[in-house]
Amino acid sequence: MNIGVYGGTFDPPHIGHLILAQQAIDTLGLDRVLLVPAFQSPFKTGSESLSVELRSEMVALAVSGNDRLDGEYHEAQRGGVSFTVDTLRHVREKQPDDTLFLLMGADTFDEFHLWKEPESIIALATIAVAQRPGVPLDLASHPYGSIAQLFEMPQIDVSSTDIRKRIHEGRSIRYLVPWAVEVFIASQGLYREHDA
Repeated sequence: MNIGVYGGTFDPPHIGHLILAQQAIDTLGLDRVLLVPAFQSPFKTGSESLSVELRSEMVALAVSGNDRLDGEYHEAQRGGVSFTVDTLRHVREKQPDDTLFLLMGADTFDEFHLWKEPESIIALATIAVAQRPGVPLDLASHPYGSIAQLFEMPQIDVSSTDIRKRIHEGRSIRYLVPWAVEVFIASQGLYREHDA
């Protein structure tokens, strides 16, 4: 099987995440995509996120109803700083015969050379990059541009930062997150006091 692995903070998961995952399924011929909430992103060590338990619950709600999307909670259960290379090794160990694709947006790919063990990641998975609004992607000058497999997705400019800001300001997030996630956020009173 062809499996996409899509990691992130997912604070909260939103339609942009799901559109990227579904577009990868359709464009790259993936059988499933795993959304992997990070316990602690190495690039966000100074920022405060919701607990991994709450973010994992929102990921589970976000992927419900689509049998080709799943949550993968290895990073959440392991704790500590989350590194993609460790997650890919875990998925590879569980599913040794599957072909792995590491999914990311163009903005994330810009920082790929700074990740832990990028060469090991390339050995474990095909790097699949989706274009993001306002993010120019110059593969010719990128240190790993030659190995990236590009796929197109609708240019939806939605971010978790903006969603948190909207909630903090008392504005609607309807249609920016899946309905079940919107209901969960409201019922738990999430992000009301968080600074965006």
